[in-house]
Amino acid sequence: MAEVEVKNDGKTIEVADNSLLTELDGKCSILFACKAGACGSCKVKVLEGMKNLEEPSEEEKAGLATFGTGDNERLLCLCKIKSGKVVVEY
Repeated sequence: MAEVEVKNDGKTIEVADNSLLTELDGKCSILFACKAGACGSCKVKVLEGMKNLEEPSEEEKAGLATFGTGDNERLLCLCKIKSGKVVVEY
């Protein structure tokens, strides 16, 4: 099992290895409005564990470009965790 720590909530959520992080929907305070990378509601800063995430897909890259994000930011609705732990905040 992989883990995602949401700093804003002060809790860690277990998800299956190789799963999309939409698995966090309803388990934390991160909003997942469109689940398609179009709205930016699930944009987070990755504080630790970027290596545990799959590289952004072309769809995620396009969404990130739209919202003017930095190198350590991801859209969790399109993001897949390989394994290990990731620490995020929004």
